[in-house]
Amino acid sequence: MTDNLILKNYYKQTGLYLDRKDAVIQGERLIRDLQIKTPGIHHPVKQLSGGNIQKILLGRELDTHPHLLITAYATRGLDVQSSHLIYDEINKQKQNNVGVIYVGEDLDVLLELSDRIMVLCDGEITGIVDATATDREELGFLMGGKKLEEIEGAKHG
Repeated sequence: MTDNLILKNYYKQTGLYLDRKDAVIQGERLIRDLQIKTPGIHHPVKQLSGGNIQKILLGRELDTHPHLLITAYATRGLDVQSSHLIYDEINKQKQNNVGVIYVGEDLDVLLELSDRIMVLCDGEITGIVDATATDREELGFLMGGKKLEEIEGAKHG
């Protein structure tokens, strides 16, 4: 795990040898904060479950204090508890004024996490809606290829 965490910061190191001290501290914190299940800090990441690997990668990226976080199916394959932990981390980033682009397919999660939702169908934008002013039905129509203007016209017509 420490080797994986070093990947993000190796270029900042000076000298011939890599200093693993910061990666060990970071790894121990990530294990605790993200509830990563691992035999130890030096255990190979590739031998962990997919969910624990996702948590390590998310934690590693968040530790860079990004201005923009782009996630694609960040909770696919995770159990409910791990998924909610990831959602909480995404919400913390939003509270810290980090821009978040969340790519996902679970409409309930999209409505809960998003401020605005952009729907694509066949590579075209069918609409951009305020998450608090839309519902699953409208999103379904947009996902099916109806344009926002068509849906709004049908509501008023």
